[in-house]
Amino acid sequence: MSSQLKGPSSRLKAERELRGWSQQYVAEQIGADRYYLSRWEHGKMLPSPYYREKLCALFGKNARELGFLSQTESPEQAREEIQEVQLGAPSVLPANAGKAIEDPTIPPLPGPVHDLVGRQELLDSLKSGLSSGAPSTIMALSGLPGVGKTAVATALAHDEEMRNFFHDGILWAAVGKKSDVPGILSRWGTLLGISSIEAARLTTISAWTQAIRTAIGARRMLIIIDDVWKLEDVVAFKVGGNSCAYLATTRFPQLASHAAADGALAVPELSSADSMLLLERLVPLVVQNEQATAREITHLVGGLPLALLLTGNFLRVQTYNRQPRRIRQAIERLRTAEMRLHLQEAQPISQRSPSLADVPAISLHTLIAVSDQQLDETARRALYALSVFPAKPNTFSEEAALAVCLCSGDVLDTLSDVGLLESYAPDRYALHQTIADYASFQRSDPAPIERLIHYMTDYVHANEQDYPRLELENSNVLTALRLAAEHGQPSDLVATGNIFATFLSVRGAYEEAINLLERVRQAATTLQDQQGLGFALYHLGEIKMNQGEYRQAYDYLQEGLTLISTQDTPALMSQLLRMLGCVESYQGAYREAEEHLRQALALARQPGYEELQSLVLRSSGAVAGDQGKIAQAELFLQEGLTLARQIGKPEQICPLLVNLSQIALMRGRFAEADVLGQEALALAVQINYLPAQCLLYSHLGVAALEQEKYAQAQEALLQGLTLARQLGHPEYLIGILSNLGRLMCKQGGDVAKAEMYLQEALTKARAIASPWLQAGTLYEWGEFYLQQQRLAEAQAAFDEMYLLSTPDSQEYAALARYGQSRVAAALNDLELARRYGAESLALLHAMEEHYRTSEVQHWLTTL
Repeated sequence: MSSQLKGPSSRLKAERELRGWSQQYVAEQIGADRYYLSRWEHGKMLPSPYYREKLCALFGKNARELGFLSQTESPEQAREEIQEVQLGAPSVLPANAGKAIEDPTIPPLPGPVHDLVGRQELLDSLKSGLSSGAPSTIMALSGLPGVGKTAVATALAHDEEMRNFFHDGILWAAVGKKSDVPGILSRWGTLLGISSIEAARLTTISAWTQAIRTAIGARRMLIIIDDVWKLEDVVAFKVGGNSCAYLATTRFPQLASHAAADGALAVPELSSADSMLLLERLVPLVVQNEQATAREITHLVGGLPLALLLTGNFLRVQTYNRQPRRIRQAIERLRTAEMRLHLQEAQPISQRSPSLADVPAISLHTLIAVSDQQLDETARRALYALSVFPAKPNTFSEEAALAVCLCSGDVLDTLSDVGLLESYAPDRYALHQTIADYASFQRSDPAPIERLIHYMTDYVHANEQDYPRLELENSNVLTALRLAAEHGQPSDLVATGNIFATFLSVRGAYEEAINLLERVRQAATTLQDQQGLGFALYHLGEIKMNQGEYRQAYDYLQEGLTLISTQDTPALMSQLLRMLGCVESYQGAYREAEEHLRQALALARQPGYEELQSLVLRSSGAVAGDQGKIAQAELFLQEGLTLARQIGKPEQICPLLVNLSQIALMRGRFAEADVLGQEALALAVQINYLPAQCLLYSHLGVAALEQEKYAQAQEALLQGLTLARQLGHPEYLIGILSNLGRLMCKQGGDVAKAEMYLQEALTKARAIASPWLQAGTLYEWGEFYLQQQRLAEAQAAFDEMYLLSTPDSQEYAALARYGQSRVAAALNDLELARRYGAESLALLHAMEEHYRTSEVQHWLTTL
């Protein structure tokens, strides 16, 4: 080496100081360690050609001007002679410095990148973050075992845009539970061109890290650290310069957050649509022929990609010969959690999880067990206990979790930190379906079940009037009551089930309520609890009435009345009589309905029964209104509303406002009906009273229609139609369909659509055998036919309507006669038209303030 190179490189130092730059700043600009810059300036070593080129570009000087060459030495000679003078890590950049590194351990793609279903948004976020150009960018992916973290990282490593941006190469570290940091660094060193002689001198992780950092220098590379279990491993593999970026994957959310802060992203489960898409690619035959079953499978595995792959591959193998019997048998086997957990598939060595490198076949059970084995005994017991809660999307409170597990909050924190327990909104947690299946399979202690039953039954009794709080724990309560039935705790089931059935009815969750009440009925029979059984029959009667099954509702209520006839239970007797009256009114038996409601009100007019009294007054008002007794209906409803406001229960106030809005509509006070309806709707939304919301949309639609606000009317009625179909409430559905048909006619809209709405309404009204629902629909049909000048059909509709309306429904009888009068006039039978018109007017006058009175009166003057 030339003697001129042995002294300090004062020129480099002088140029740096001339510009006011620190050693750290220069080092960062060229992607080197400050340690080497100091040694270069003191002549202890010379920069490699790579760094020499960087320094020349930075300072705008050539190598001789910076003191790297003697006056007689040519650049070619210097490149051959420059060596490390003494001590320190290698300074010579490998010969492959300009080539992109191809890491052979990057897992191969199972297919084209676009086949990674449902991950495009996540990939876009990663690509944007990693290619931002910020120094030493680090991002981290966390998620459940089997959610596809490695698959996303693999797709990123093969992405063309990423490869172009990180043009110097991508390094991959498969870390796992038992990381081999020296082995991975050594392999990287070989890829980066560190010679075996240099490698022999690198005996510590620190030495390897420094050597690799020097070898990488300013190269732009992506370093992927897969399946990290310890933060120390992330730190150990951060070996690049400022131009490098890092992506870590881990099953531990806390570790991801610690390692990457704002760059930490959670890998979610697949959506329902993406789950179906993935399953269809695996087993198109099953998805095409068994849509409902395929959706059930995606739900059972909670959208977890690995679970979908395992179940899909199982179905493909089992159904290769397309025999329906084998398909059904395979599907039935998958309904068992144990079967789903132990489905396994052989994994190529290149695709094995680092934590399961010695396991030739992967299953959900083995993958989750690796995390389970890291827990201490307390955390493990808590995880198993939590499996008594329904799985995601259900959530449960921290208070409930602690009560069921009998543990401290620290234990929940541990489960959350390791990714087995998902943290939701403040004080809420959830278990993924596969984690819940695994934990349930491991649980042998029945005590958590008993604790869940006791906690949830106490919760329902404490929050009986607080519907939002009951809604929050809806699934948990239903699960606890089902477990109470299965584990021989009938007293808890009867006492709590009847309370919760009321809440479910308000929600319009009729099928859930029926299933619960059948269990209550059986438990009450076993206990010989007549009162508990009577309340169950009352609830069943109410629900069946709402579903339009009047005969079955009547039978339930009569059974209840017979059961408690010798019991001293006036409140329950009043409830049963009230509901019986409502059922009878739907069937057109108004005299019987009024008598039963009179008896119910007499029993309810006792001190302390104000809430029950309000209920009976509401039903009495509704039945009076159905008969056209408007003034009497309003008296009942206003008295009931006064009581309900004193009690302060929105679920009592809301339906009374609904009925009063109906009275306002009958009187033609459409603005008033709108005000009452809006107040009621606000309450219904507040407590999520879905049946009331449905009926209110109908009332608000009619109010807008009568005021010729057609767009507003259509919006309200279509909202009501959606809810009515969702609830399966035939009465409300029929009314809304009839009103939509009327709207189409009135605004001169689509005649075919109007006919479609009216036909569906009449078909459903005939199916449930409700005379007044049929009468109301026939009136709209008659109006439709009159508008279309189809007089024979209009006459038939009004004639049938009149027969259904007499003798009990003055309103529908009056409207039928009005329709018949107009048909007669169109047929030039003016005498008959006047007679029918006069009958209609007399009936309307008797009803007091019906809004059609003036219309009929005016019609008569034109004849």
